[in-house]
Amino acid sequence: MSDTTIPKEDAPKCAVCSNKIVDYPTHRVIATTKDGKVEYKHFCDASCESSYHT
Repeated sequence: MSDTTIPKEDAPKCAVCSNKIVDYPTHRVIATTKDGKVEYKHFCDASCESSYHT
């Protein structure tokens, strides 16, 4: 992992709280497939990811 940040304008939004994710160390991603296409869900941290699953 890297301690690098990405520019806010290029950052993905958290699927739960909609905050822009600029810090890689806490960023989590889940990839799934739907109709043959890959879909990505981004989360700011473990708490948001947990909220998404419940």
